[in-house]
Amino acid sequence: MDKLDIIIISIIVVLMLIPRLIVAPYTSGSDIPQFAGFADTFLRHGLCFYKYADTKHSSTENWPYPWPYVYGPGLVLFLAPLRLLASSPVIHYWDRDGYHVYVSMDWIIASKTLFILFDILSTIMIYVIIKGLGYNRKSSAILASLYAFNPMTIYISSIYGMFDQIPLFFFLIGIYLVYVRNNNELRRKVWGSFSSGLSVAFKHTFLFPLTLIIYDLIMKRDKWFRKILLVSSLIIGVLVLFIPFEIACPGSIEMFINNALSVSKPGYTPPICYSFNGLSSLATYIHEHTGKNMMFLVEYWWLPALTLLTMILMAYLGFRDPVVYSSLAYIVFTTTYWRVNHQYLVPAIAFSIILFAKLRECYRCRFLAILYVLLIGLWPIMFPTSFWTHVHIREPNIDIWRLLDHFSLMVFDEETYLLYSLVLTFTGYVLVLEVIGLGLSRIHYRVVAEKIAKTIKKLL
Repeated sequence: MDKLDIIIISIIVVLMLIPRLIVAPYTSGSDIPQFAGFADTFLRHGLCFYKYADTKHSSTENWPYPWPYVYGPGLVLFLAPLRLLASSPVIHYWDRDGYHVYVSMDWIIASKTLFILFDILSTIMIYVIIKGLGYNRKSSAILASLYAFNPMTIYISSIYGMFDQIPLFFFLIGIYLVYVRNNNELRRKVWGSFSSGLSVAFKHTFLFPLTLIIYDLIMKRDKWFRKILLVSSLIIGVLVLFIPFEIACPGSIEMFINNALSVSKPGYTPPICYSFNGLSSLATYIHEHTGKNMMFLVEYWWLPALTLLTMILMAYLGFRDPVVYSSLAYIVFTTTYWRVNHQYLVPAIAFSIILFAKLRECYRCRFLAILYVLLIGLWPIMFPTSFWTHVHIREPNIDIWRLLDHFSLMVFDEETYLLYSLVLTFTGYVLVLEVIGLGLSRIHYRVVAEKIAKTIKKLL
């Protein structure tokens, strides 16, 4: 990057900070107080954290909600030092009006500073990647701004408060070092592979795109030594943060897996306004209004997911672009998984922008990628986001409350959200199939069949 690039990025960063800093201290989603509980548990128990990170310990650990810690160690390792600086207790109690959870401003600011920082870093990486793909500064700035100023990215980091931009940043670093930077230096690719793996040490929602990276590292024409080294670096990235926990308290990795699986069993997804899988939303709506068993629409989510991932692996043979297909694999996740939360869509924005940049000759792909980004950004405008100015804040800032209401369509009826999730899911499927079709159309099937036949002969 030269001086002009730094100036452009600085302008984007300053502008993206304005809306974030205005709303961040005065809003809080339900995960912010829960994160305080997780950090407190880590500070008490150290590397034996996962032993106390399940639902049955939520009461003794004084968590506001009985939600297990289902993430990799990366998040709590980042949160714990912040909790030392912002140690005000989370207040939670029952009374005749129901259950109340209130979080202090110091913890809101501390945790959201982390989330906003990685929003900025992810924006910078998108700019660097787009420019590395051959775009000029203007185009790179516009595409990076689609992420920086998307209402969903602002909402997740600065209003609700979630951390999906952290694993996104590490995955983008990996893409850049391994595939975008014009340098075949092995050391860079090793660090890139490591960084890609590190994304899963924060959140396992990156398993789909990581699978495509591993597939590419194995399949590409390269010396076996380099293949083994790069795949090993990636696996080390996945495990490196888990290993100290496992050594200090054997069974920690198993406890993490059990916690993750405990919230993965398919079910209905009320309230529909927070459900971003159209089939799950439809099943929930029909079940709630008619009593019919519609679980078949939800519990077999893995069938389309596995089918589409298999098709991506096949399409790769015709269009060997791991950046395209790892990005697309994440869209497969947000399109097919039975419970898609709004925070999962933040990386989807970044990956859709990268797909737009990579697929220059596929105009339908580019249109669908941008449409997907815009649809994701529509939800925080529909939803009455001012809810988070008062539900967890004892003394709400009325001015911020009114400001958010001013920018909200204040949609309350669930039918609108049902339609929205159906359109979002349908758009995701069409985008995925369009890009897969591009790869499949380039496969020389006769050559592939001959190679398979030769391989079988050798094995026999």
